[in-house]
Amino acid sequence: MSLFNKSWRSLRPLFTSRGYCEKSIYQKHEEGEKPRLVYGKEYPEWRKPWIKRKGEFTSKLGLFVEKNPNPDILNMLSKAPNLTVAKIKKWWSEMKDLQEIENQKYLPERVAALGFNLAAVQFFVYRSCSVRLKDSQDWIKGDITTLKLPTTFVEGYLVEAIDCSTFYRGGIRYEGLENIGNLPFLKWLSLRNGKHIDIWCVNRVASLAGETLEYLDLSGCNLCSNCVFALARMHKLRILVITDPGDNLEMQTALSLLEEENPQLMLKTIQE
Repeated sequence: MSLFNKSWRSLRPLFTSRGYCEKSIYQKHEEGEKPRLVYGKEYPEWRKPWIKRKGEFTSKLGLFVEKNPNPDILNMLSKAPNLTVAKIKKWWSEMKDLQEIENQKYLPERVAALGFNLAAVQFFVYRSCSVRLKDSQDWIKGDITTLKLPTTFVEGYLVEAIDCSTFYRGGIRYEGLENIGNLPFLKWLSLRNGKHIDIWCVNRVASLAGETLEYLDLSGCNLCSNCVFALARMHKLRILVITDPGDNLEMQTALSLLEEENPQLMLKTIQE
């Protein structure tokens, strides 16, 4: 036998096209799909395709669901010939806004574990804000790496003041304001320089904390006369800080009506 034939026989196992110890497709079907693991842990539920999540309805037509491309990807591909740097930047900015909206949403699970007050402390402090508790002169501030807050319900965390003027990534949004609800001792709130604060946000503040707030700072926010009318619902408000309306007659008239509605209100204006 030639040397070539001997070497070929020794290499034949490396070129086999099929492993005969491999299970058939029928055996795999009977055993069912194995859970996907990431670093030794099961894949989190929120990252699974919706068709594989618990409680979702599945049918034979579900075989075609995962094979379909993502509609967002299809949309981008359809615009590929006309893509420009400006359009890509606009799309990326919109994606970041959507991510930030999701990040600020009210989480019932967090409130169930911590209670309304401690959940609010964690939400605001971990987003670069400051919080002061009832009967305390010190402000709680820091970040998630240096500040260790309780991870379960603890009595005594009664929120009295929240300073959102340093809220990260452009300021608090309409979705994040829901976290000031159910705080019966909240009397002081600063939304200064909040670029997302508008009539809808002011209305939400009036609805959620209008019965307790005594101090509200809206300087640097995008206000209109309708915002002032919403503030009229806050009967306990004693100090309101806003940017000087200047020659805006409509805003000046609304502020005059607000002072007539609430004679105990002290209005402070700040020059830009």
